[in-house]
Amino acid sequence: MYHTIGAMKRFIFDRLVDRQNICDLVREQELLNRYVEQRAHVVVYAPRNYGKTSVVKNIISEEFRCKHKRCFVFFAELMEVRSMNSLEARLRSAFERSFEESFPLRNLLDNARHFLSSLRPELSIDPLTGSPSLSLGITEQHSAITIQSLFNHMANILQEIPGLIVLDEFQDIAHIPEASGTMRAAFEEIDVAPIILMGSKQHLLSDLFAKPEAPLSAWGTDLEFSPIPYNEYHKYIAERFKQNSLALSLENATYLQDLMQRVPEAINRLCQQILDLNTGKEIEKSDIAVALRELMNNRESRYETYLAQFSPTEERVLIAVAGSSGVRKPQSKTFLARVNLTSRSVGQIFKRLMYRCILEKNMSGYRISDPLLAAYLKYYR
Repeated sequence: MYHTIGAMKRFIFDRLVDRQNICDLVREQELLNRYVEQRAHVVVYAPRNYGKTSVVKNIISEEFRCKHKRCFVFFAELMEVRSMNSLEARLRSAFERSFEESFPLRNLLDNARHFLSSLRPELSIDPLTGSPSLSLGITEQHSAITIQSLFNHMANILQEIPGLIVLDEFQDIAHIPEASGTMRAAFEEIDVAPIILMGSKQHLLSDLFAKPEAPLSAWGTDLEFSPIPYNEYHKYIAERFKQNSLALSLENATYLQDLMQRVPEAINRLCQQILDLNTGKEIEKSDIAVALRELMNNRESRYETYLAQFSPTEERVLIAVAGSSGVRKPQSKTFLARVNLTSRSVGQIFKRLMYRCILEKNMSGYRISDPLLAAYLKYYR
């Protein structure tokens, strides 16, 4: 349960953040709006839970719709696609949903017949909601609807009206050998609209866009979301703490942000826990520790179940990484002695954990991607 503060000022987590509750990210918003105006191709990178999807869906896409009363916005989530069939199914479903969201209900069928006459669109009543629902016939004709034909349909739409194409967690197509070449060919159909590809797994994005031999090599302009400045997040936290007459110094706000690896979702979750436990006081580091412990206690069964999937050696490596501020050289003598494993074993484990995005690499070295999991391992292991 969230506390309310004035006009919608809350700590948001577990879902997309609305415009009023996005902290900073002004630079990223300005750049994305500029790229959209230029009809550019953009590759957006940020670790998970940094706010990139919230910015693109709740700000950039909405501002685009406001500027263009009649437009087509295509948004597809590609997390965990593992085959060409699953990729095609995800894009087909997203196309139907995006088409329905892009046109007013009163002339939805007319637009479908105009742009997609070959798909035999039909308007029916949803039996669950009683609301009109558009069927484009894509699911029924799935054997005839390919990625290329979907993008051909989009290209035809975008010849007549402004459009925006967004593919989230795009890096997961790296698991599908032929997907990057197929997507490159599909993108070449779109020459009048901006395309935004978003990802949270930097090593997979690198495989797709940085390797000279990759089909998507040199495609698009890169935009990386930076950590939110300490002072901006301090102001954001302080504004929300006011509801319980709580005060927080910049020093302790900085400590809290570093403790959560400067990941907005984790920061907001911990701040909400502090808000639930305290009223009318100055928040000290001891209060932050108590709130974090309470948060860990509440999530203990979840993490224990999750950790059961790892082998004893993998868990030993995770514990060692959690106990460090960043492991620069996993195969150094110091780290090998700490985990009591060979250089080869550590190399294989790190590769597996990186592939599954349980570990990530930044300028400080390797660390656990989820700051709350890292805290749990540190406290309970």
